[in-house]
Amino acid sequence: MTFPVGSGAQVPGGPGGATALAQLGTEAASCTRCRLASGRTNVVFGMGNPRARLMFVGEAPGEQEDLQGLPFVGRSGQLLDRLVLEEMGLTREDCYIANTLKCRPPGNRDPLPDETETCWPYLAQQLDLIAPVVVVTLGNFATRLLLGTAEPISRLRGRAYPYRAGHLVPTFHPSAALRGGGQVVAQMRADLVRAKELLFAATGKAPR
Repeated sequence: MTFPVGSGAQVPGGPGGATALAQLGTEAASCTRCRLASGRTNVVFGMGNPRARLMFVGEAPGEQEDLQGLPFVGRSGQLLDRLVLEEMGLTREDCYIANTLKCRPPGNRDPLPDETETCWPYLAQQLDLIAPVVVVTLGNFATRLLLGTAEPISRLRGRAYPYRAGHLVPTFHPSAALRGGGQVVAQMRADLVRAKELLFAATGKAPR
């Protein structure tokens, strides 16, 4: 399942876009559009630089994310931070991180189709307002959703895809790397290097 992305009427990456992104986050914080609202501790809208050229999109908040209201703050997030720093020279202040869902599904189950459809406008507007040059999708769910395919991440990773006005680079979810060990981590590193090269090619300077 995939959904059309908006037209990006706001000024991408500019002050107007940053203000609109903050307003969107405030709106999301009180969202009750789907069943997940009743079981959440916090809405996990996203975090990072609203003018970033690089955006990461994951699946949905986990337990620690739900408790803290921030994306990728558990063990998976710690691994992601380390790999991004080592392979790209970037920190969270240099990019933007969000999920396809803004509330935690019970027991960390996969998002249901109606939940994804209900929450999609938030991610679509984040993509419009930030207007990243490169989007890195983390894991099966985010990759399949944004590319509109049923192919597994193991087949989709290893290359870049045209996406909006830039590129999409699929890679494994860091939780899969925690389970899969060194081989999966090495593949994630290669994907991040690919994303870094695309950023450099598009901007003519280091990703910062």
